[in-house]
Amino acid sequence: MTRVALHRRERSLRDPRHVSRAGYSLVELMVALTAGTLVVASTYYVGAASARHFQEQQRIGQTQNGVRLAMDILQRDLARAGYLGTANSLTDQRCLAPAVELQAIEFQNNVDNAEIPNADLNRVSADRLRLVGSYASNDAFFATGLDAAGTTIFLQTAWQAFRRNFGLPPIDTAATGNFATTFAAGRMLRIRTQAGNVFYGTIGSASAGAASVTFAPALPIGGVCVGGLADGASVSVLSRFEYRVDDGGAFESTALNPAGSDFVEGQRTYLIRREITFGAAPTVVAGTDQVILENAVDFNLDFTFDQEVNRALPISLERLGGAASAPLLGSVAAGAAGAAPERVRSAIISLSARTADQDPTFRYLARADGDPLTRFKVTVNAAYPGAARVRSLTSEVQLANLR
Repeated sequence: MTRVALHRRERSLRDPRHVSRAGYSLVELMVALTAGTLVVASTYYVGAASARHFQEQQRIGQTQNGVRLAMDILQRDLARAGYLGTANSLTDQRCLAPAVELQAIEFQNNVDNAEIPNADLNRVSADRLRLVGSYASNDAFFATGLDAAGTTIFLQTAWQAFRRNFGLPPIDTAATGNFATTFAAGRMLRIRTQAGNVFYGTIGSASAGAASVTFAPALPIGGVCVGGLADGASVSVLSRFEYRVDDGGAFESTALNPAGSDFVEGQRTYLIRREITFGAAPTVVAGTDQVILENAVDFNLDFTFDQEVNRALPISLERLGGAASAPLLGSVAAGAAGAAPERVRSAIISLSARTADQDPTFRYLARADGDPLTRFKVTVNAAYPGAARVRSLTSEVQLANLR
């Protein structure tokens, strides 16, 4: 090929009319758009499902942690029942009956079921528990004597237990000081003389400056029951606590009533710990309401009792629950016949709580006898499908202070 021919050929190749104009067809564009839409939608769906699953697992974890913390508080309080006090004041060595009989544990079976929404549908229940023991102090104190009226007892300020609790004299005399808060009005004094006689008196007032506590009724001065104006007697202070399930309406303080924050038609329930006064019809001590578990849906107690009355024979343990335990752990103050808390050896606690809301993807299934409590129907309203998830714990607490 000549040089002229090659030149012509190069010019023809550079001519724009010979350049290819190929591109995407409409069908190809639609296929690409559809595929892209599917990828984006799938990614969004997977992301949204993962977020919902993460949030649900967060709620389940919070519920499980709440049940565990509440169980820890219950275990500590139960193990302390009767500490520096009595299992049953009717069994004490005494020559003067107290104005109010005491027992370390009182139990009422299923009395708060109505506080739980759909309790029958979900096959759950709520017991009530009352405990008496030395919860305000770890120590007993020694007395130097009584006043002439037998209504005021003076404590030894040189005793190590006194100084461990209240410091070296002069001690804090403020109303918020340790002495005043420990010997708070309405609590109970347990006075045990060197002869072993036991007396109980309701605290009226306490004087930190004089290291003295005033109580009623008066002790009989001048007889063999007290002896030596109770010099050397041991003195402990007893408190009484109640555990109950409630919807918030029975909170002692209206400021603590969280009913307005309910997520599902006001159906929240709480396990409450509160200090109460002594007597058959107790009142709540102001400022002592504590919510130890939100969304509590089941609170049940069983007990093991020593059924062998003869102490010379080996113990015979039997587990009793529900109504069977009620006569043995009924309130002595209320005059329950046959109450014998001194025979209880352990308490078995079953505690459950639900997640804050129902999960619409978590189907409710009716619970049969023997089935574990895993789901809870808060409301049967069709606008709230599904069920809440439930987490539970069971623990046995040995009650060594009652033996």
